[in-house]
Amino acid sequence: TKLISDASLSQDANEGGFLLPTMMNSIVSTGTGVQTQQNLQSESYAGYLEAPTPFLNNENTMTYFMVNQWPNSWNISTNGIMNNWLLMYKKGIEKKYPDLYGISLILKVAGAHRLVDVFGPYPYTKYGQGAEVVFDSEETAYKAFFVDLDNAVKALLAAEVADKNADVARFAKWDRSTLGGEYTKWIRLANTLRLRLAMRISVVSPVLAKEQAEKATLPANGGLLNDATGSFAVVNPSGNPYYTMTNAWSDTRISAAVVTYLEGFGDPRLPAYALPAVDPALGGAYKGIRPGVAKPTKAVYENFSKYNVLTTTPVKQVDGAESYFLQAEGALRGWNMGGGTAKSYYEDGIRASFKINGVSGADAYLLSTSKQTAYVDPKNPANNSPAISNVTVAWDEAASFQGKLEKIITQKWITMFPEGTEAWSEFRRTGYPKQYYVMVSYNKDLPLGTYIKRLAYLSSVVSTSQTAVNAAVTSYLGGKDSPATPLWWMPK
Repeated sequence: TKLISDASLSQDANEGGFLLPTMMNSIVSTGTGVQTQQNLQSESYAGYLEAPTPFLNNENTMTYFMVNQWPNSWNISTNGIMNNWLLMYKKGIEKKYPDLYGISLILKVAGAHRLVDVFGPYPYTKYGQGAEVVFDSEETAYKAFFVDLDNAVKALLAAEVADKNADVARFAKWDRSTLGGEYTKWIRLANTLRLRLAMRISVVSPVLAKEQAEKATLPANGGLLNDATGSFAVVNPSGNPYYTMTNAWSDTRISAAVVTYLEGFGDPRLPAYALPAVDPALGGAYKGIRPGVAKPTKAVYENFSKYNVLTTTPVKQVDGAESYFLQAEGALRGWNMGGGTAKSYYEDGIRASFKINGVSGADAYLLSTSKQTAYVDPKNPANNSPAISNVTVAWDEAASFQGKLEKIITQKWITMFPEGTEAWSEFRRTGYPKQYYVMVSYNKDLPLGTYIKRLAYLSSVVSTSQTAVNAAVTSYLGGKDSPATPLWWMPK
């Protein structure tokens, strides 16, 4: 085994490796910037986490008011991921250390696809090239994501063949994630991202989607994240920001859907995700906040269920069980996902999620025919709602395509908690799991009874790239930078 010398590692650090931790920390931010990156938007829209705090007198993104600089995902991921990738590119790391560059491409796709899925058109393929900013269409960006993942997997597979131990030694120093510097796991992450993105475009570009999905699952390409690899999550030595937002700030609580679905299903993952409410009137029950409700004061909902998170909990980016549900949907669509059926992948995904969350009882759960419970708001009965879905856990081979899809996506949603950007994207793509409408909307384009489709561009982006933004809005968004405009891969 060829060993990498300290001098060589130092050179790697100076020429590219030291840029990778910041990229990892900027997908789902591992700092408190995650509050405005996604906690106050996509985690609410996904039905995962809701703030008890009436920010800006309730006129905020949770009630569909586009607060000017709150969607901080653009700045966090562009500055932390795209800028660092660009530095690696300009330093020639692709030629000097193709393995490290391959990791940067995976991180680049992991961060940028979320920006495309939240805002729409984004300057991906020509980032940092030329004096003028040029926004890609979502379709162009997606095709480029697949190319970047191709190059990343090719580089890492080659590194594994050349000298596995040396490759791990080179990168382990810079890996802040739960993948532990193992190139085989990073290859699995790349393939899981490919499968995720293929599924996203399964309706609008079915030929490309099938091709990419089947490529992702080919054993020769290295496999997918699973219950053995665990999730891709990033550690912040200073502590998990969700612990701070939950406890020190009391600014985030469990959303209503988490409780009504999991409690209705008798799901043993509920106590792994949430803590019983401390409001004395609730008698130790779990209680979530309905999204987009009027909050007279913070005290009204502050004592509802907290997110069960520790300061040492890594910040999850991609769940280790997500791939099973992607394969289940692929099999449902008639694609070759490796020989399994929609039912087998679906049930294996639930078992994997139970294992990753450290809970038991999967076999009994798979037989459950219980359903979501009604939502009761003890603080304001106007927010009450009957159950909005009849979906059950037990697989039904006689169900329709949509019936099976609702099962798959509902269980995937439970599995991915609390990663709200991906869950919101899947809700916008499929309509599942069925979610509560907001009770208050401060956006004329989104009347009550409708759901938000995207976030509008930040004023800072518009002011610095006015011509490019105008061109993107005209060419790809129907001429209006509106949160009601569906993105390319959404049902129209």
